[in-house]
Amino acid sequence: MTLKSPSGRLARWALQLQPYNITIKYAPGKSNVVADTLSRPPCTDETIATCPICIVSVDLPSQGPANIRQEQLLDPEVRKIIETLENGTPEETTQWATRGYLLSQGVLYRYTQDDDSEEAQLVVPAQERINILKEYHDAPTAGHYGIEHTLRKIRRKYYWPGMRTSVIQHVKTCLSCQRYKASNLKPAGLLQTPTLQQRFEVVAIDLFGPLPPGPLDEKWILILEDYTSRWVELFALTNASAETCAWTLVNEVFLRYGIPRRLISDNGIQFVSSILQQITYCLDIDHKFTYQSIILAPTQ
Repeated sequence: MTLKSPSGRLARWALQLQPYNITIKYAPGKSNVVADTLSRPPCTDETIATCPICIVSVDLPSQGPANIRQEQLLDPEVRKIIETLENGTPEETTQWATRGYLLSQGVLYRYTQDDDSEEAQLVVPAQERINILKEYHDAPTAGHYGIEHTLRKIRRKYYWPGMRTSVIQHVKTCLSCQRYKASNLKPAGLLQTPTLQQRFEVVAIDLFGPLPPGPLDEKWILILEDYTSRWVELFALTNASAETCAWTLVNEVFLRYGIPRRLISDNGIQFVSSILQQITYCLDIDHKFTYQSIILAPTQ
């Protein structure tokens, strides 16, 4: 109640308690006998049989193989696998068996290829997948775990194609997770749009190839594009060595159009080589790579 700027649940609780003139005092656990009385009512031999707190009844739902098989047959994809394993040719049966599918009491199971567990996974039909997701993520006993933990728990007993995608979509759209879980990601940065002053101030380069040999045994193309005018130059190269690329940039680009202020490329071995780094250092060119640049090179 004394927080300066409450948020979330604390703010909602504060709004609900504002109409009441209450005083909240802390009491140590050993002296808080009033709360203990509410959760631990005294029971005698006469009342213990009817006490609603002492007696807890848990009804665990269970389905027999016949009901599970009936649900699986409602899914066309699962029904196709079951019918193939029961009535298909040996070649068709082997095709699904090698993927880990098998029938037990008419119910379709699957052994995972990536796990050494001896327990088979029940193949879940499409209409029951949302119930599995709610049980292992939304239920009070599930705990609203993240994607990997929820997926790990479901994989212990169940399987369906595209399980990871289903879990990711369900967790990301969970209302309780979106409301109460704080994001641990850094906030997105502001968009920085470069302002270009003149042509050939910022140029991007990339290599394309190898291609079928040309008349002079050219197999590679060095692509250069100006950011301002979108002017494109293509240079045929016989090889994609760092020396050839550096010689082409100096003689065919820098001597014709001038030295650019910034050069953008990917992390190819030709562009991160020592010879190109020396050229950019001597000519005072700011060499940026696509993972460092604020925009991707248009040659990509």
